[in-house]
Amino acid sequence: MRGRTGHGPVWGTIRIVVGVLVVVWSLAPIYWGVVIAFSSAADIRRVPASVLPQSFEFGNFANLLGPGSPTAGAFLSALVSSVVQGLGTTVLTLLIALPAAYAFARVRFAGSRVLLAIITITLAVPVYLVLIPLFQLATSTGQINTQQGVILVLTSAALPLAIWILRSHIVTLPADIEAAARLDGAGTFRVLGSVVGPLVAPGLVAAAVVTFLASWGAFLVPLVYANTQQTEPLTVLIPTFASKFSSDYGLQAAAGLIAVLPPVVLVVLLQKHLLSGLLKGATK
Repeated sequence: MRGRTGHGPVWGTIRIVVGVLVVVWSLAPIYWGVVIAFSSAADIRRVPASVLPQSFEFGNFANLLGPGSPTAGAFLSALVSSVVQGLGTTVLTLLIALPAAYAFARVRFAGSRVLLAIITITLAVPVYLVLIPLFQLATSTGQINTQQGVILVLTSAALPLAIWILRSHIVTLPADIEAAARLDGAGTFRVLGSVVGPLVAPGLVAAAVVTFLASWGAFLVPLVYANTQQTEPLTVLIPTFASKFSSDYGLQAAAGLIAVLPPVVLVVLLQKHLLSGLLKGATK
């Protein structure tokens, strides 16, 4: 009892210190980006730089999106591309992952465990390892510089994790519920849509959020497969605001701040469902 009592306050202090360090480490770049986004050009060039904002103005946002701005059209086009690629990848991933996860959880077929293991192992495969083969395939099928080409590649990268998340939820469901639905005449897809889908809703939300965040923040894939103004997303456009000889940090910070808002809002709104969706299958 003494050991536990003496160890408790020390362990609690360590946890608090580690927690504070993690929060500061995570939020410091975001804070600095916000400071630069609302600072004037003179304050940005100030040496030494001030940690606290010296001014609060919207000049960088006006330069980015104001009337007559040379970057407004490209930024809005990239924003649309990011939304299309993010939502398209999420929807397509869920449409494929749910029946695939159901098959791995409920259907016994030769090699199912081996195939599931292979799919899970692909989570560790870096994207650049298959970038050239997929690029050659996309070139031969006319999918380069198209939204659907980017969506297909991002979906192939997101599927293993989505299948793993959904399968971990489906295996916890009692099979009697599905058997009862089949006795009422429901087919496999009716069971998926009307029974399994609603019951694994937290897993669907978790898979959707993780997939959307990954596709929204993707850089290498759209850089290779979508390098035109009509198809490039924000992750590809924003770095172009910097050149070899100069960089408009205020413009970059303003663009980055706008680009980070959709995923932040999504995570804040769905935080409860996201955490339960990621942990429910594992805890059970």
